[in-house]
Amino acid sequence: MPVATLAVVAGTDSTDNTQKFVTCRGRLQLSAFGDTYPVGGLELRSVLAAKFLPPSNQGPRQVKTWSAFGSGYIYNYIPSTGKLMVLQVPVNGSLTTAAPLTQLGSGANSLSGVFEDQIEFEAQYLRNAG
Repeated sequence: MPVATLAVVAGTDSTDNTQKFVTCRGRLQLSAFGDTYPVGGLELRSVLAAKFLPPSNQGPRQVKTWSAFGSGYIYNYIPSTGKLMVLQVPVNGSLTTAAPLTQLGSGANSLSGVFEDQIEFEAQYLRNAG
């Protein structure tokens, strides 16, 4: 199975420019229902850079991601790798047992729930960072 990729959904994106920061917002979509989740997460930094062409030679200062549907998946941007990690409650745990969240597995159809989710984002870049 191919490895999943992310894309910004056309028409959901916007950019706000201020003196110091550029803030980009939109919705993310996975490549296909049956694609495989790559260990470590889905590439996001280059996807955002290609879409928004931020006026900065640094990666995003911060990226917020969330499920608009309240699916239960937690989307966590990892600045050191530029990837979006998908986390979930472990099979043998629950939110009441204080078990740590686990990364989504890379088995067959592991992304089916995430594919059907609506992932929103907000990325902030420092303008003209050098």
